[in-house]
Amino acid sequence: MDKVKRYIDKEKQISEMEYELITEFIKLRKDSNLTQQDIANQSKVIRITIARIENGMNSPQIKTMLQILEPLGYTLKIEKIKK
Repeated sequence: MDKVKRYIDKEKQISEMEYELITEFIKLRKDSNLTQQDIANQSKVIRITIARIENGMNSPQIKTMLQILEPLGYTLKIEKIKK
């Protein structure tokens, strides 16, 4: 059972990190006064994909996140996990 708990804990941690990434993206987009359509036009990612990411319906691909962050002047970075 300990193995199952570790797996669940790891999945929860990953989900929380993904949620934080998406939440931060939404905040950046709104702080920049850009709509989903504005980001779609600038990034060449269709608006429905951006909407699905923001609503937690799709887990974003790294390439897609890089594309939609670029118009905001941001990128992804590998960072040590704080425990």
